[in-house]
Formats: sequence, structure tokens, C-alpha cells
Amino acid sequence: MTLKALPGTASCFVCGDKKVNARTLELNIYWDEEAKCSLISFVPNDTWCGYEGVVHGGILAAILDDTMTWAIKSFDEKTYLTAKLTIAFKRMVMPGERYSARGFLLRKESRRAYTSAVIEDAEGNICVEGNAIFVRAK
Repeated sequence: MTLKALPGTASCFVCGDKKVNARTLELNIYWDEEAKCSLISFVPNDTWCGYEGVVHGGILAAILDDTMTWAIKSFDEKTYLTAKLTIAFKRMVMPGERYSARGFLLRKESRRAYTSAVIEDAEGNICVEGNAIFVRAK
């Protein structure tokens, strides 16, 4: 696996810089050239939970949204905005465990980009999967 660190966005909730956004998760994003996907590896902590001991679905959706955004950005530097996001929660995500999120650009049509993403546990089980349509900003 050949990974290239991606720059992130300083103000971003997911991949930001604590100096700019005190509430950022400050996750690092990489590009996997062989798999043609963006990658975020993370270990959630207790502050990420909704129900006690279960990571909040909104945070997981934000991570998937970011992986899909960066999958597009790896092919096109223009700004794309999430127009439609669909998430399926398959397994609980627990604090203190290691997970990986991967985002893929499926295709681009005119100003639209179609993407998919998954969050997997350390054993490769899919915990969360998502699909999104992004629209290039004017």
C-alpha cells in the first residue's frame, strides 16, 4: 500500500487543525494510490459517543463525507459540495477500537460526482457504509 498524506482543510471538523478549529477531530487523511481511495484511520474516544459506549452516527457520517470529498479532490481540485448523503449503519462503532474509513470516486458526470465510502473495523468488517452525490460549486 502506497499512502500519500493529503493536506486537509485547517477549519474542517474532521481533518482540521486545532489552532484554527478547537473542536476538530484532527484526523489525518491519506491517498492510497493502489486502491484509488482516500483513507482515514482512527480510534474514537468516549467524547465521540451518543449513547454511552457507542460512537455517534453523525460523527461517523462526517468522517465518511470527508473521505468521499477527498476522493473527489484527488482527481479534481475544484470545490464539490455534498448534495445527497445516504448512510447505512451495519455494526456499532465503539470507542477505543481502531477503524479505517475509505472513500471512492465512482464517476463524474458534468458537475456531479458520485462517491461511496465504508468504515471497517480492524478485522475488515463493514460497520458503516455510505454513498453521496456531490455538486461542483459555481
